[in-house]
Amino acid sequence: MVFEYMVSDLLNRFIGDYVENLDKSQLKIGIWGGNVVLENLRVKENALSELDVPFKVKAGQVGKLTLKIPWKNLYSEAVVATLDGLYLLVVPGATESGLYTTPYNAIKYDAAKEEKYVQESKQKELQRIDDVLQLAARRGCETGEFLFDLESYVYKEAQHDKTKDEKKDTFAEKMATQVIKNLQVKITNIHIRYEDDVSDPQRPLSIGVTLGELSLQTTDENWKMCILNEAAKIIYKLGRLECLCAYWNVHSPMFYRCSWNEIVDKLKAGISTTNQQLKGYQYVFKPIFASAKMCINPNAEIELKSPKANLYLEVQNIAFEMTKPQYLTMIDLLESVDCMVKNSPYRKYRPEVPVRRNAKHWWKYGINSILEVHIRRFNQMWSWSNIRKHRQTLKVYKLAYKAKLTQGKIKEDAEKQIQDLEKILDVFNITLARQQAQMEVVRSGQKLVAKKAAAQKQGGGGFFSSLFGKKEGKKKEQEDSKETDSIDELMTADEKDKLYTAIGYSGSSHNLALPKQYVAVIVTFKLSRTSITVREGPDVPEILKIQMLDLSTSISQRPGAQAIKVEAKLQHWYVTGLVQQGAVPSLIASVGDATSSLLSIRFELNPEGSSADQLLRVQSQPVEIIYDALTVNSMAEFFKTEKGVDLEVLTSATLMKLEEIKEKTASGLSHIIETRKILDLRIDLKPSYLLIPKTGFYDGKSDLMILDFGSLQLNSVDQGAPQQVSASFSSLEEIMDRAYERYSLELRSVQVLYSKSGDAWKQARLQGSSKEHILRPLDLKVQLAKCMVDKDARMPRFKVSGELPLLHVKISDQKIQGVLDLVNSIPLPQMTSTPSTPTGKVLAVALTEARPRVLSLGPSVLLDVTDSEEDASEQSQGDGQQKTPTEELTEVQFKFEVKEVLLELTRQADQENTVLALGVSQLGAEGKMKTYDLAVTAYLRKVRLDYCEIRDVHNQPLHLISSSDKHGSDLLKVDYVKANVNGPNFQTMFNNTEQTLKVEFSSLDFLLHTKALLSTINYLTAAVPKELTTAIEKEPKKQTEKGGAGKTGTVSRSHKDKNIFNFKLYAVLGSFRVEVCDDRRSIADIRIQGIDASVCVQAKETEVFARLRDIVVIDVDPQTKHDKAVSIVGKEVFSFKMTLYPHATEGEGYSDTSKVDGKVTLQLGCIQIIYLHKFLMSLLKFVDNFQTAKEALTAATAQAAEKAASSVRDFAQKSFRLSMDVRLKAPVIIIPQSSVSLNALVVDLGLITVRNSFSLLPAEGFPLPVVVEKMDVQLTQLKLSRTTLSGSSSQPDIGILQPINLELLVSRNLAASWFTKIPGVEVRGVLKSMNMALGQEDFGVLMKIIVENIGEGNKEQAPDVRRGGPKGDGGTDYKFKEKKENSEQQKTVAPLAPQPGGLDGAGVENTINVLLNF
Repeated sequence: MVFEYMVSDLLNRFIGDYVENLDKSQLKIGIWGGNVVLENLRVKENALSELDVPFKVKAGQVGKLTLKIPWKNLYSEAVVATLDGLYLLVVPGATESGLYTTPYNAIKYDAAKEEKYVQESKQKELQRIDDVLQLAARRGCETGEFLFDLESYVYKEAQHDKTKDEKKDTFAEKMATQVIKNLQVKITNIHIRYEDDVSDPQRPLSIGVTLGELSLQTTDENWKMCILNEAAKIIYKLGRLECLCAYWNVHSPMFYRCSWNEIVDKLKAGISTTNQQLKGYQYVFKPIFASAKMCINPNAEIELKSPKANLYLEVQNIAFEMTKPQYLTMIDLLESVDCMVKNSPYRKYRPEVPVRRNAKHWWKYGINSILEVHIRRFNQMWSWSNIRKHRQTLKVYKLAYKAKLTQGKIKEDAEKQIQDLEKILDVFNITLARQQAQMEVVRSGQKLVAKKAAAQKQGGGGFFSSLFGKKEGKKKEQEDSKETDSIDELMTADEKDKLYTAIGYSGSSHNLALPKQYVAVIVTFKLSRTSITVREGPDVPEILKIQMLDLSTSISQRPGAQAIKVEAKLQHWYVTGLVQQGAVPSLIASVGDATSSLLSIRFELNPEGSSADQLLRVQSQPVEIIYDALTVNSMAEFFKTEKGVDLEVLTSATLMKLEEIKEKTASGLSHIIETRKILDLRIDLKPSYLLIPKTGFYDGKSDLMILDFGSLQLNSVDQGAPQQVSASFSSLEEIMDRAYERYSLELRSVQVLYSKSGDAWKQARLQGSSKEHILRPLDLKVQLAKCMVDKDARMPRFKVSGELPLLHVKISDQKIQGVLDLVNSIPLPQMTSTPSTPTGKVLAVALTEARPRVLSLGPSVLLDVTDSEEDASEQSQGDGQQKTPTEELTEVQFKFEVKEVLLELTRQADQENTVLALGVSQLGAEGKMKTYDLAVTAYLRKVRLDYCEIRDVHNQPLHLISSSDKHGSDLLKVDYVKANVNGPNFQTMFNNTEQTLKVEFSSLDFLLHTKALLSTINYLTAAVPKELTTAIEKEPKKQTEKGGAGKTGTVSRSHKDKNIFNFKLYAVLGSFRVEVCDDRRSIADIRIQGIDASVCVQAKETEVFARLRDIVVIDVDPQTKHDKAVSIVGKEVFSFKMTLYPHATEGEGYSDTSKVDGKVTLQLGCIQIIYLHKFLMSLLKFVDNFQTAKEALTAATAQAAEKAASSVRDFAQKSFRLSMDVRLKAPVIIIPQSSVSLNALVVDLGLITVRNSFSLLPAEGFPLPVVVEKMDVQLTQLKLSRTTLSGSSSQPDIGILQPINLELLVSRNLAASWFTKIPGVEVRGVLKSMNMALGQEDFGVLMKIIVENIGEGNKEQAPDVRRGGPKGDGGTDYKFKEKKENSEQQKTVAPLAPQPGGLDGAGVENTINVLLNF
């Protein structure tokens, strides 16, 4: 009877919390047999309450629990435990209560429990920090860190003898081996089910796991079941897993409404056995069968012939399947967990009443939550009384802890005081106080009492503190509080000897040093088949099926070298798509060598025969990827949710937590303790390729685009043995150079091909060039280097340098059309905007924006609510410090260069004939990315564009664009600098400028050749289909619409930013040369030199400056005496400066006429033009060749004008004011008698100056006054004379028209579009006097100019006219015709002129547009 009670008590302690009271009637105990049988135990409804999860047990039963304990031969006979049947139905805690609408609301807030969890997690963290410090001290770090030296001093008595540790390990090992040797376990018929019709009553949900059998049996060497043999040296164990599966039923019948017995019967019936799937269950994991064979040799370490443990695990098939309803309910579940997490800080304020008729309580809940959690806490945190109290608490804790360090055993009340203080303080402050106390004790020279390394094991955390908790029995906790006694105190000497003999352990034996090559443990895992299936619903064809065949993994351990080796291999990988046209399309398939595996990975720690600490090898065979549009679109449709799931908040919160943890560990000790490891890395991926078929379905006959990804090799660069670097023998640069881990990346044979139906693309892919190639195979080399020193301003953290020898693209007109047709034929997923909850997001943003930033509360505040107040204060102080690192570090230094780019556009005839070839040499970029700035320099050495269908005299193609061949000089150089406003050098080094762009252009030559240009234009218009160009034209319209909507909310910057330049641009363009010619001859040579431009953008001012030094137009006709058609007299052609003041005339500034939107200063030097009609006609003839292009251009400009007019109508109200200061030296026009004569007329247009001012005119019936611009235009020194030009100097001029002055006063109505009571433009002119003296010779020259100069030009034109018209018979006729045509054109054009009077063209009012008063 005593034994019964003892066993009953034992079982009560372990399972009493979970099942209804155990009594003797349920115990059938054969005293001598040692059998315990428990049958039909009911599981308590509150069995899960200790875990603090929002669920409860509706019904539960333990079928039969059998324990067979051989009391007489405990060391030699088997202990057998069997469990047959565990049935559990779990429902949300809120079920059957009308109060709650979501499962998590059912949990009532328990302040004591919450506090307990917080304290437990705090103690765990303190223990972890203690362990890290002890570990550091034990390693005896030689870093010279005082902290570690101190720790080694503090803990030196606590350090155990190594042999003691080893002894302990071997004893535990032997004991565990004996337990495993004698243990046989069998678990059958498990069914755990969760039902939920509370979260979504429309879609009741049931999730469950069932298990057929799990057993662990003892066998002989042939894996046959056997009774244990004492003499057997090697233990063989066979584990079996049968029919483990998981289901996720949507629209499921609810069991919880049935009676208790019915529920249990249904759960029993719901267990799947031997691969048979039950009807009405939607399995997420199909039944899994596995077997494990374990072979243990306890004496292996002495013999060293075989491994100590060898485990072989084999799984037949893991099949995962998901349908759309399952996916949607999973998302819903995630969302409710997300709500739970968000709600956790506010639970304590939550009212226990329904929302209806209790609005007051719920409003109070909302207000209190925000005030208590986010506002009052921070206000109180910075109060002086709180700071003083915190300092006092720290002092008291430090004194108490010092007493504990020096006295060892302290009184109960002192221990309680320490515990109470630790409840108030956070981890950071406790650690700080402990470190200070230890330091003070060491310095005072007092004797330290060794700390116990083993801390009490803390209980788990609650559902809300960590979502999932771990339960410790209440009795266990009480036991843990007592100190555990050692084995010596528990057993007598005889019992101890008996135990040692049974488990084969000798107290004197110690662990021998094992050889480095001895492999002690081998684990092999084999998975025959894995499949992942996605389908729209049950019993419909799958959208996507991923299959992986023969995945094997082996892990081996060599304890002598502290080495582990992991090898994984995957033989095959197949992905298939949605059935269409009676076939299942293949999306991914292995196309590699059958002998080697598709993917093999090998990782080793302390590898054999290598100096590296870690070794990683990755190899893969090629795979073929085929784009299947229907499958891709169906997958996109599958993952669309009905309502927008706002899991972004959850993910961002998680990322922020991760960042925080990362920062803490980085600043923590573990980061410094880690020593540098050498990684031997080799990754070799064979070339895989992607096929994109026309229409998006591959049937073997369609046109294809082939993207070959090339082979990738990533290797670590061995820098030789880490020699002892002596500072005296090697320079600092060398030492710094060695402080990098280097890797080299090579990408080979990346190519793009286009194949028509029936082409042999597989062969073409293996050739270097073929007619299918668009992008010829390219090779890329990149060198990567990672710095080992974490923070050194002189050393970049990463260095990247790369080189691409040749980028060669060759594409024909037919290929361009084919590729564009192919791309257009593929149906893309429908991107309908999901009706996500934008209001919620906007509101959240608005709240965070609106909240006062006095305390700089980031979103992280919402997460860290569980910490104590001190923690928050530390954190906010820490944040402040974190944001301003003292020195600037270089994150990345990069350099990249493309040696040559070749783009060939060809015409497809019998073979590909090149039409245009664009070549670019040495295109590169280099730069540095620092903490506060980014600097990039890009350069281009040489560029040329050749037209290959026409050859010049030397059989070379025509160079349409070419650059100079000066060695070492860049054609183009661009410097870009982006600086952070908060950087320490922003004012000094960067001159208060956020972005600076400098562009330098040396020289470029253009050749405008009639036939070449026409041919190029025709080629491009033919190659690019019209649909594409119309689509491109439509795109900007959409963008402008979008842009118009978003412009209203521009925010002006504050006053302190007024000295900051947002952007500066400096451009220097050296020289351009344009040569105009046709097939027969050269026409003109144009040279432009010295263009400077700069742009400076500030918040309230934008300045644009440009100037041109020189322009020369040369008439290359060998007969002419006047070769310089256009030339400059003076220093520079023109200088232009414009300053724009955004928002200057907004609001009250509109009525202040001294304020303007912009200011223009323009100065134009004197240009000398020699007018030869012949030269002008040849240029016009050249331009006329491009008539069709010209027509397209005029149509486009007409459209643009129309658009501009409509936008002006919209912009009708406010007028743009531009202040002008213009000084133009008007051009001097010289009209020679003919191209071979030196007699000429000189027209000097004098000097033109323009200045303006603004005034306001009240407009009745309109909200704004009218702005009138008054412009003063003065034309001075206009004259006409006759001269004789000669090579050396011209003869003195003979005046014909005396210098005259003309004054014009122009008044412009800037609101003419909406205010029409005053004229649009009113011109008043004054011309004082005009004297003209025309002699006989002057008149003669004038007549000769008309006959000879104009005549030459008409001779040029005449042959064309004769060809064009049937009756063309001379120049005069042509002239007359031209005039007649012109007048007709004018007549037709006149009615089309816009009528600004009426905004929509239907104006009734007669308005004056121009009023002349002369």
